Amino acid sequence: MIAEELLHFVWQFRLFNQLELYSTDDEQIKIIQVGQCNDNAGPDFLFSQISIDGREWRGHVEIHVDGADWFKHQHHLDAVYNSVVLHVVYQNPVPAFREDGTVIPCFELASLIDTGLLERYRSIMQNLHWIPCEKHLHEVDILHKTQTMQRMAAMRLEQRYGQIQELLTETLDDWEKVLFLQLCRSFGMKVNTHPFLQLGKLVDLSLIRKYRNDIFKMEAMIFGQAGFLTDVPNEGYTKKLAEEYRYLKAIHGLKELKVLEWKFMRMRPYNFPTFRLAQLLALYGRAPFLFEELIHCKNMTDLNQILANVSLSSFWKTHFILGKTTPAHGTDLSPRFIEHIAINAVIPMLFSYGKCMGIDELQTRALEWLAELNAEQNKITQKFSELTLSAMSAADSQGLLQLKQNYCDQKKCLQCNIGLSLLKS
Repeated sequence: MIAEELLHFVWQFRLFNQLELYSTDDEQIKIIQVGQCNDNAGPDFLFSQISIDGREWRGHVEIHVDGADWFKHQHHLDAVYNSVVLHVVYQNPVPAFREDGTVIPCFELASLIDTGLLERYRSIMQNLHWIPCEKHLHEVDILHKTQTMQRMAAMRLEQRYGQIQELLTETLDDWEKVLFLQLCRSFGMKVNTHPFLQLGKLVDLSLIRKYRNDIFKMEAMIFGQAGFLTDVPNEGYTKKLAEEYRYLKAIHGLKELKVLEWKFMRMRPYNFPTFRLAQLLALYGRAPFLFEELIHCKNMTDLNQILANVSLSSFWKTHFILGKTTPAHGTDLSPRFIEHIAINAVIPMLFSYGKCMGIDELQTRALEWLAELNAEQNKITQKFSELTLSAMSAADSQGLLQLKQNYCDQKKCLQCNIGLSLLKS
């Protein structure tokens, strides 16, 4: 059996023998225009142009693997399908009727499709490799690979735009709050994304601004809301934070998370959520209206100047977590982590604001920044590199993440330029 999605692909790119085509009623068929692929409800291809027995028809084309699906899907009862001028099937051509009772010409593809195409499709779709085209990826030329990464990077930003729109709805179009939530996600890394985001939703930015010149009060308030002060060692600074939080909680009616939601296991100390939270608070202590500043950054140098000048209190020079002293260490945001923030929070916000406000220059700037940054190093980009698809920039690595998660893992090979290239070869 053949997948209907493959039939759409075959029809769209005319991957069948096109000499002497006839309907099941022996009427000669000439395909002038295959039509526009329809991703919404209704016929599969819109505004097609077909010549049937010397008479030209303009309308829609419906495609089925089995001709009987026309009736199973109840198209014969739906007026939307009255404009269908050709019913394309793989097998079992049966007379199909419009709602008004008129017969639709039928065109059968089974004998016209190259069996080699079907075998390539089955080979790609039925294997259990890391990606479906793993054994064939090296056959694809560099142009198709590059174009795919570029397309996927743009799609990933569009996907982030959709997520940001949801947060804007939640926050009543508060861009500063949405940026804070995006930064919470980024500072949480992959392991602590969820608790960081939940904390971000609890935090009142107006209180952050109120106490921005008093880092002690900011840390007491936010570490308390994070649940880190519910059961603390009897240590000087930590004990004072807990006492201050009890006071702030009473006067502001603060709510808090359960400390069990946070994860520390198998993490580098620099990525401990306590340390990252301290850095995030220091950033907002210096720039309480951060979104306004970021929007006016003209280049990555401007952005680096904002993010690199984050100064933590002396306490964090000898601590990664509350209640446990460590040897002295640096507290600045590392260049690599700044790139992580830019890729996952700042650039999506810049792109989304530009798209929402109709400012093309901001969208272009976001894409340019992504292309300037170093490629991310992770298991996915490393594996793609081994398979001859290497990321040269953050735009490429973001594109590869989008490709793997939204196409390869879901076997959407017929919607991918690389998959199309392999099947058409």
